[in-house]
Amino acid sequence: MSEHVKTYVSDGIDVSYDKNRCLHAAECVKGLPEVFDVKERPWIQPQHAHANQVAEIVERCPTGALTYVRKDGVENEKAPEKTTIEQVDGNRIYVTGHLDIEAEEGSIKATRATLCGCGYSENKPFCDNSEQCKP
Repeated sequence: MSEHVKTYVSDGIDVSYDKNRCLHAAECVKGLPEVFDVKERPWIQPQHAHANQVAEIVERCPTGALTYVRKDGVENEKAPEKTTIEQVDGNRIYVTGHLDIEAEEGSIKATRATLCGCGYSENKPFCDNSEQCKP
């Protein structure tokens, strides 16, 4: 695992966070603040909620910066059968499905990603909210 990914462990579910893919959509913080609290250290504490709740919120992350591994016998996130692509603000491209993304660090398998649509990202193919691409 790369140095920009950190995993937060609990009995029922482990949550991994890739800081290079996060665009601060805040779906996690708004959705389950007792687990995702940027004022706390560590800022992700999956033991503070049931694994089902944590998984539901992680799956709302449009960038795929948050992922999880269930340890309670329940199946991990499944990609939707249909791949979807949505351009947002003319620059970010939200993609969901069975994704095989070729990136600088190699091939990445994912179910969610936000890709660069402007060409200015320093983290291609992922969006990094570069100032040059703001609408």
